[in-house]
Amino acid sequence: MDRNVKGSEKALALIKFFSKEEHYLAFRNGNLLLRTPHFYRTCEDPGRGDRNESCLGYWDKGLGHQMPNLVRGDSPMDMADVKSVLIYPADEQQDAWLQSWCIIGPHNNFEESLQRMVDEFGSYFVLLSAKDIDTYANLLEQASGSAVRYGLVRYSSAPLDRSLTVKDYEYSYQKEFRFFIGQCQKGETQDKKIQLKELDNILSKAQSLKLESSSGKTRYFALGYNKVITT
Repeated sequence: MDRNVKGSEKALALIKFFSKEEHYLAFRNGNLLLRTPHFYRTCEDPGRGDRNESCLGYWDKGLGHQMPNLVRGDSPMDMADVKSVLIYPADEQQDAWLQSWCIIGPHNNFEESLQRMVDEFGSYFVLLSAKDIDTYANLLEQASGSAVRYGLVRYSSAPLDRSLTVKDYEYSYQKEFRFFIGQCQKGETQDKKIQLKELDNILSKAQSLKLESSSGKTRYFALGYNKVITT
């Protein structure tokens, strides 16, 4: 099993947000929905959508993008009939189905962006202890029948660094941790559904959070509430 575990030892827990209670309950019951990178390239929701997800650049006339000026040899390419352009790293020919969580770490300042995460992703959440990350990955692999990898997302200001595991620095507040399931084509839009009957056994039962920062501030957040209380 090929796994990128570098940095996972720095996590206390993983947290995953949901915008609707029914999605939260479905997840706790083991009904998982995984998206492809291309879904996020075309998603325009703040925080969730990323036009450059797992690619060096993506342009789509249907989304109002201006086509790039491309050159083949010494001649400019005619882009009149081109509907979309996707450019990706030569060493990353395929994508994977993604599941995104966020890291709560001892010194990663996740608590500083908690209100923004609630605003962008929703007020319902599940928690997975860091010690259960590998167990969860095993469950995913058994249920999907596909290889599962996982690891921290790295953030960079260099466009040429973009990949499945590297996002633009503007998303660094998310402290993302990803699970990658199987492989799919770069333009794949079909979601993957997975049933994990044992999932609720490894998820925390906690319905509220208390996070203390190095600045001395304490943040309180409860399931289903849109406001993070800071004292």
